[in-house]
Amino acid sequence: MSIHSTEKKSSNREPNYNWSKYIGLGSQLIVGLLITLFVGKKLDEYFNKHSFFSWLTPTLFILVVLISVVRDTQNKK
Repeated sequence: MSIHSTEKKSSNREPNYNWSKYIGLGSQLIVGLLITLFVGKKLDEYFNKHSFFSWLTPTLFILVVLISVVRDTQNKK
């Protein structure tokens, strides 16, 4: 009984850092979207388009991020 209880206590005290990679990914997504929105607005002003690049640049960013996440999480053969 005492052996099992000490094993459980030691395993409960080990830190779990799995959540940190998700926080990092979320903050990168937010910052990336804000940057692409800013660049898209500047491109709209420069080329005198109405919201074309403001929609295009974040959409391309999201597609690139999703493709890279899928490639990173696929099983390696």
